[in-house]
Amino acid sequence: MELPTRVEVYNQLLGLSGIVGTLMAIRQDGCYELRLHRQGKLHLALLPIDQTGIVFVEPEPEVMAEADIER
Repeated sequence: MELPTRVEVYNQLLGLSGIVGTLMAIRQDGCYELRLHRQGKLHLALLPIDQTGIVFVEPEPEVMAEADIER
């Protein structure tokens, strides 16, 4: 995983439900370091990993299963 990367952020405590932001780092102290646009301004947020869900905006590349490869 290359950082920074665009993610959708879910956090019930802050009421975030799929807000798009940028994941800057995964910190040793158990937080995601994120940049989020809220109300037209850029904010730095440190959200606890155990209470935050993230979904990468860019989908994973499709990989052919071994059964699909002709030999």
